[in-house]
Amino acid sequence: MSNPDNIPVISVDVLSFAVPVGILFVLLTMYLFQIKGLFPSFYLILWIGLPLLAYIVTTGVNMITQYITCKKLNTGRAFLGALPVLGTMLLGLGIASMTVCRIPVASVIAPMVIGRPVNVTKDVSTANLNSLKNSTNKECCTPKLTLESIEDKYPIVSGLSYGFYIMFSMLFGIVLGNGMANVC
Repeated sequence: MSNPDNIPVISVDVLSFAVPVGILFVLLTMYLFQIKGLFPSFYLILWIGLPLLAYIVTTGVNMITQYITCKKLNTGRAFLGALPVLGTMLLGLGIASMTVCRIPVASVIAPMVIGRPVNVTKDVSTANLNSLKNSTNKECCTPKLTLESIEDKYPIVSGLSYGFYIMFSMLFGIVLGNGMANVC
């Protein structure tokens, strides 16, 4: 890396910026799913608004890391470096929209939310959520619930499932794009 002005170059660990941004988007996604009923076009907000917000936030992160690393700003490179986040965010949303991919995350989260061990499945359940809450036989087998029935009753499970994939897609996008944005 050439440094004609003899300005000391400080190395910035991009993950120290990407992880908090990823966690922020997990929390934002959880909140969006909690208030899902307020928006008639919720999936437009999820698929268009969230990636655009991620692009704007990532541009800001790129500008901050540029200034720390290079002691100057190149906004064109910052905006260009944020483009991978759009692609990785859409990829993460696509993966999260598949029921099969949300089941592993929901299997971990649902017992904490419901307060009892459950077996999350894609198939038709042998027990519904109300029979689980009113069950007196605690030594019986672990009831099977469909992912849809859990997500309908507890939207936070959906939010965390989507947020999990969104967080990792944000991490990949920020790390990829930061390499393009921080060329001094």
